[in-house]
Amino acid sequence: MQSKKIRSLVTSAILFAGALSAPLHAQKFSLDDLSAFKKPSENWQIVGNVQGAIHQKLDLSAAEGKGILANLPVHGKADVNKDIYTNAEFGDADIEFDFMMAAGSNSGVYLQGRYEIQLLDSWGKKVPAAGDCGGIYERWDNKKPDGSKGYQGYAPRINASKAPGLWQNMKISFQAPRFDAKGNKTENARIRQIILNGAIIHENVELTGPTRGAMSEKEAARGPIRIQGDHGPVAFRNFEVKNYDAPKPVFTDLKYSFVKQDIRSDENLNNLKADETGKATTISKTYSSAATGYLLKFEGKLKVAQEGKYRLNGIFNGGYGRLLLNNTTVLPWTWWEKGGEVTLPAGEVPFELIYARPESGNTTSLGLFIEGPGIRRTALHDMKSITPPSHPSSPILMPEVNETVVHRSFIDYGKTRISHGASVGDPQRVHYSMDLETGAVIRVWRGDFLNVTPMWNSRGNGISFPLGSSVDLANLSPIRNTGGKVAENYHFKGYVLDQDNRPAFRYELNGRLFEDQIQPDAESKYLNRTIKTLEPVPFEAFLAEGKEIVIVADGLYLVDGQYYIRINEGGKGSVISKPQGVVQLVAASNHQLSYSIIW
Repeated sequence: MQSKKIRSLVTSAILFAGALSAPLHAQKFSLDDLSAFKKPSENWQIVGNVQGAIHQKLDLSAAEGKGILANLPVHGKADVNKDIYTNAEFGDADIEFDFMMAAGSNSGVYLQGRYEIQLLDSWGKKVPAAGDCGGIYERWDNKKPDGSKGYQGYAPRINASKAPGLWQNMKISFQAPRFDAKGNKTENARIRQIILNGAIIHENVELTGPTRGAMSEKEAARGPIRIQGDHGPVAFRNFEVKNYDAPKPVFTDLKYSFVKQDIRSDENLNNLKADETGKATTISKTYSSAATGYLLKFEGKLKVAQEGKYRLNGIFNGGYGRLLLNNTTVLPWTWWEKGGEVTLPAGEVPFELIYARPESGNTTSLGLFIEGPGIRRTALHDMKSITPPSHPSSPILMPEVNETVVHRSFIDYGKTRISHGASVGDPQRVHYSMDLETGAVIRVWRGDFLNVTPMWNSRGNGISFPLGSSVDLANLSPIRNTGGKVAENYHFKGYVLDQDNRPAFRYELNGRLFEDQIQPDAESKYLNRTIKTLEPVPFEAFLAEGKEIVIVADGLYLVDGQYYIRINEGGKGSVISKPQGVVQLVAASNHQLSYSIIW
């Protein structure tokens, strides 16, 4: 990156908002300046872009601009490298952000300034600890003897960290501690969930008190977000906080009507005559006195605290449902499950929900969930109204493999279902998936291997997917003819196994036979790929595609900030522009090309 070196940094626009799903009510605070923070120290700067060196410790370069918050430590002035605090304070909140670690760097995000979620360059570590990236940092008691002062830290389930200099993503769902009217704590804070780079690393963890280094040992219902700034360079972007401080929506004047009639379409709803009516306290299938062949209708008003956009999800298992809210059809007559959005004013709005159960044969469940400004996804039904599966299935997993495994299955890739997929699991715990119809490596990941539940449970649907954090690559046939044209007449020719039982895939293009082998590096951090012709003829290879490919160093390329391609031998890379803002990395080779995929 041709850029001015600033010192250390973060990334594009921090958004302080209100939920981790699609933002229905986001209040955005851009990072065009530092006005969202309290008296930021000299090490915190707003920049326009960042880039880290994969093997050079504590190196993070920045380009001038806006939209990125960067911690750029001032060397030789340790006293000015301080943490940064938001002006806004939060209670229950969902927090999402992208971050970039410099090699060997250390930072952390403190929820309410008290509970630290660790950020660290933990790339490639086999067994993560509480002090590794995504860990819930330990508590500390100086009164305890040496060796036991730290306690109650929680390591992430898996190491989902990427290499330094790559953008990573973290989602945190946090529940603040609860207090009574006298200020006494009645419930501990809780981490509802943390997702790092797409992998769930924590669920339902109780926090008995502030972690080490908290801004205060006294807990509170609200507090600022604090980012550690005294340990090393780090960058953040797309920081979004959804605050949940609004009261739960409630029904007023809710009534139900029970109709003993087989209703199967919207048209049959006119001129219904109720067999039973009465007051209702919530949505529930228990207001029906029949098991099947009936309709329930709920009418009244729903009170919401804040104006804004709300998402409703209806559960109509075993029947049909329809929802009108504020005289607007939010969920049309539908079977099974349906979601929709509507903008509501603050206060009471007219509510009508219909559930028809025409016949037996399926599990009966009637439910309605709402989420919106200041409220998490909340049930508007009672728990008796949702029937759990009669035969719940346990997940079917292939977490570890003792030898290399080639698993054939369908693979969901973006919006496409690949029919001829192969996932290769390696005992070094570095895995990949290929589309055998194109010869492309479409996905890479480290850690556990596959979840095959969708494929092997009951009749199944034929798919499998990675256990843990994965990175999707472009689905491009790896070979081009010299001169730039895509090679045609691709034919998959199976694979042969080497002495370590690893496959070398073979395919034919325009009458030329190619061999393609992929295997982990010696430290089990990334994958090395070698493509060669079985006769000495030149070829060109596709290595990557994206919106931005940056030359980091000679032979090293950064693709969309998500992964690196490093050409090791046998070819020279070129970045070429394609229509619609797409760029591709290609390499010309006389006979054999070796490169690495690093993430």
